Amino acid sequence: MDYSKTVNLPKTDFPMKADLPKREPAMLDQWEKEHVYQKALERRKGKEKFVLHDGPPYANGHLHLGHALNKILKDIIVRYKTMAGFDAPYVPGWDCHGLPIELALMKEQKIDKAQIDRKKFRDQAAAYAAKFVDIQRTEFKRMGILGDWENPYLTMAEGYKKKITGVFEELKDKGYIFKGKKPVYWCFSDETALAEAEVEYENDKGPSIFVAFLATQDEALSYVIWTTTPWTLPANMAIAFNPSERYGIYRNKTDNKKYLVAEKLAENFQKSTKMELDYVLGVDGSALAGSKAHHPWANRIVPLLPAGFVAMDTGTGLVHIAPGHGREDYQLGSAHKLEVLSPVDSRGRLEEPGMPWNGVHVFKGNKMIMDFLQEKGALLYRGELEHSYPHCWRCHEPVIFRATEQWFLNVEHKDLRARLMKAIEQVEWIPAYGKNRISGMVEARPDWCLSRQRYWGTEIPDPSQPKDPDIFDVWFESGVSWAAVLQQRPELTYPADMYLEGSDQHRGWFQVSLIPSVALNDKAPYKAVLTHGFVMDGEGKPMSKSAGNVVAPQEIIKQYGADVLRLWVAASDYGGDVRLSQDILKNQADAYRKVRNTLRYLLNNLTDFDPAKDAVPYGQLPEMDRWMLHRIQEEIRESLAAYDRYEFYRVASHLVTFCGGDLSSFYLDVIKDRLYCDPEKSASRRSAQTVLHHIADALLRLLAPILSFTADESWRFMGHAESIVLQDLPSPQNLYVSPELIENWKLIQHAREFVLNGLEMARKAGHIKRSFDARGILKVHNLDEMNKLKSYESQLAAIFMVSQVSVEHDPTLSPSVSMLFDATLASGLKCARCWIYKMDIGTNKAFSDICKRCADAVEALPAEVKS
Repeated sequence: MDYSKTVNLPKTDFPMKADLPKREPAMLDQWEKEHVYQKALERRKGKEKFVLHDGPPYANGHLHLGHALNKILKDIIVRYKTMAGFDAPYVPGWDCHGLPIELALMKEQKIDKAQIDRKKFRDQAAAYAAKFVDIQRTEFKRMGILGDWENPYLTMAEGYKKKITGVFEELKDKGYIFKGKKPVYWCFSDETALAEAEVEYENDKGPSIFVAFLATQDEALSYVIWTTTPWTLPANMAIAFNPSERYGIYRNKTDNKKYLVAEKLAENFQKSTKMELDYVLGVDGSALAGSKAHHPWANRIVPLLPAGFVAMDTGTGLVHIAPGHGREDYQLGSAHKLEVLSPVDSRGRLEEPGMPWNGVHVFKGNKMIMDFLQEKGALLYRGELEHSYPHCWRCHEPVIFRATEQWFLNVEHKDLRARLMKAIEQVEWIPAYGKNRISGMVEARPDWCLSRQRYWGTEIPDPSQPKDPDIFDVWFESGVSWAAVLQQRPELTYPADMYLEGSDQHRGWFQVSLIPSVALNDKAPYKAVLTHGFVMDGEGKPMSKSAGNVVAPQEIIKQYGADVLRLWVAASDYGGDVRLSQDILKNQADAYRKVRNTLRYLLNNLTDFDPAKDAVPYGQLPEMDRWMLHRIQEEIRESLAAYDRYEFYRVASHLVTFCGGDLSSFYLDVIKDRLYCDPEKSASRRSAQTVLHHIADALLRLLAPILSFTADESWRFMGHAESIVLQDLPSPQNLYVSPELIENWKLIQHAREFVLNGLEMARKAGHIKRSFDARGILKVHNLDEMNKLKSYESQLAAIFMVSQVSVEHDPTLSPSVSMLFDATLASGLKCARCWIYKMDIGTNKAFSDICKRCADAVEALPAEVKS
């Protein structure tokens, strides 16, 4: 008889090969046809809300891995919260204005700012942004992101723009907004003001000079200032000194000229200038108040002013002050009513008629000014210094401080800064260091420059500038999304439960959203803020086209499918920077295959199981099955706790390890004989299937927020008609918790390692070919462990997948080798159906070559199968 036809071989159409790149798009279509997102909200209507407010990406190109990391994290949270019973709507948004889109369009059209027709360009920019909204929407949906994709929020929509100007006017009415001439970060390449969030710092080499300013009261004395920006000297209006420090007057032995510098820096001054100096007189810094000096070439006298910010770590202890070109300079100048002079045009060219550098770019003007000072004998030292210098985040060119008339939000008005600090304390920051990060930035931030001298954005209502009005800083536009979106859409709430973006947004969206919300409503627009790091290559280096290490999410999806990309995101500890390389992707693909193979095994063996009719009551389950039910309760508990802490890498790690460890390598391996060879409807087989059904049900629900496609595909193969996202997450069942079993089954698993080692040695010695060819004696050093294992002796052959096992105490074993499995050829005959050696072969005369268990199973089969 061909016994292969009599075993309960797995039967399912669930494919072994995932083929995700082809299968996932069909599932997306199915979700849309079934209105899965809308149904999920309907199911949770009236439940507690959880609103994750989407930070809008720029609509100006295809998505990169940073987008993928961000949006998949958001989707995992929204799916998890939905399945946890929350009403969790997700409204995606896009930042449609601003310099990134403007520059991309100018590059596409090969024009510069001077060639722009304002109205035509704005219409073209709107079309350009709309095009990329559609492109990015398709790319986000392909990643499996659920949301209200047909009704996103767009910062260029008319309703949104009205809210921008509405919030601006309300802030203005309450005294927070003013128009004034102050130094701001200025990008001469893009010809616009920049906000703090639009500036990044890079190390640059630049000039470091000492300049002599002749004292008005003593023509032989000079005050020696230090500066690293010679181009700002045309705007010099004062010299700052530290009133708490000591200064000294030193005479140059060569020409008898006298110089005043800080005593702490005199040695450095002498070394740098190579002068031979004699100490003449010491002066308290406070005594310098009221002193004056001649500007090196301009026809004006500048005062010496006390300033606590003058440091003694480098320079001369005297700092040149140009209120039009520095924040501290401006503040000191304002306190002393100095003129705010800024002789630099929008393209960074110096404006000083009659001087050699007039019309020259500031950085080229540096050398001309230094040469001029040298000719006049006022340049005492010129060197080079490497220091951190601000650069435009978009064009990466160095920026300058330039005083221009702009719209500002006053962060000191009505004690706003202190109120912001108080609001920060009331927010949950994940990771916790985010609180200190944003607190430090808010504490030090200047007034917010809201205006930009560009074309593509919401125009600032300004009667004094009817033609070519300034536009709002795009950070202000996205920063009021709480007013334009959260307060306007009935399915959302203000404040949101969570904002989630990259760690750079402590100085960006998190901060610019906080400021107007606290100013107008005295509360943060979010209850919690979660941040993630940046995507690096496998070596921890930033990805860039020039380095050739960029990996596009579209290519990953094309090769592996979105679920592998989602598993990489979930498995990453996003609190810091996360790495991605082909090797890392292959590892995630391997992890995915382990999970899929486990799911396939479960589904394969449940095709003839109806839990309503076939489930075995818990009290009647064998101990091994009860132990596995306990294990799945542990996985449920640990996974839910990790989800609650937003530690998705722990969820992914737990579930992948569980699938490849206790489940596949142990339990599923051991019960294979029961499933395949026991009678189809036997209690032993139904018991195993009862546990498999519990495992499959719980595992798929736990995996659903992460492996959204695969979990849904598997769920439907279990016979469910609707998407798994409409289900609840599993809850630990107290009925199935049996902690008393854990220690015994840990011991059994430990013993199994020695058994596997013994079987491998027997194979190499040629005693056996398969594990079921063996019988063995398990020798145990520890008497207590031996007694425990002895109590399971009748089950151990099945557990160890051998034909016979006996357990003996062997005190001669060393504690370091606590067990030994001595394997030999099994006793009895080999069953032709289950391949286990048994002593009851041929007991049933009708089936002379199989064991009694197998004979009973075959006898119960329909006649056509037996024939």
